Formats: sequence, structure tokens, C-alpha cells
Amino acid sequence: MPHPEGETFEFREFTLQVVRHQQAIADRLGINLTDFKCLGILHRRGALTPKELVEEMGVSPAAMTTIIDRLEQSGFAMRKREGPDRRSFTVHAREESHKEVTMLYQSLQAAAIKLNTDYSEQELRLIFGYLQKASHVLNHATSKLLRRPLDES
Repeated sequence: MPHPEGETFEFREFTLQVVRHQQAIADRLGINLTDFKCLGILHRRGALTPKELVEEMGVSPAAMTTIIDRLEQSGFAMRKREGPDRRSFTVHAREESHKEVTMLYQSLQAAAIKLNTDYSEQELRLIFGYLQKASHVLNHATSKLLRRPLDES
């Protein structure tokens, strides 16, 4: 479907603003952006194994160990041993971290609610549907970058 003349959604600008907002929250928490991304995954997906986090984050196992160590040292996450094997564990976000991050997102949430009042229920369904599909497109594009060198098509 053609877009209205001169109208286009700038994904690069939008994602830039998302990253800037996430960086600001990470700064307020006193952690780096990579650790904040990992914490966000734990908040949304629940407890995960280091291997699952490696797959979600697209980092090496060694890098993930460092990320988990930093999140644990900063008090945002913890390891929980699973079964008799001391090497087997899951990583859990601490409840306090979820509350703190939610608090830092409050101003964005309030602004989004105010923005939504400019649109009808039908328009919002359309917009939310588009954003959900856009999230899938972004996820797919990111997955391709994580799995293949840039020079492959």
C-alpha cells in the first residue's frame, strides 16, 4: 500500500530515540546499556539460563558471564542454583530492580497515555497493530545481523 505523499515513518530516528531513552535510564541506574538490555530481558521473560541469555543478547558466553557478574554486583539480578549440579543456574531479576525500572519509565508511560488521547480507539488499534508488526520486522532484521556477516545477502 503506498504511503501518503511525503509521509514516511523514520525507523532510524525512532530507534535512535528509543536507545537514547534506554541509555538515560541505564545511566540513572548506574549500569551500562548492555547490562540494562539484559536486565530488561529478565524483566520481560523471567528467569533464564546463561545460555538462553546468550541467545537473546547475541553475545559470547564469556561476555554474558561478565554481564551477569555486573548485574549481580550492582544488586539488580541474582543467580539461583538449579538441582545438584553447582554449575547449573538461572539468572533472576530482583523484584526491587523491576520496581526501580518501572518508576523510571513512568514519565514515558504518562506521555504515551496523553498522546493516545489524540486518537480514536479504531486509530489506536491500527497504530498498535503497526507497531507490533514493526517490532517483529526489527527483531527479524536484528536476528539477521547477529547471525550473518554484513557482506552476505
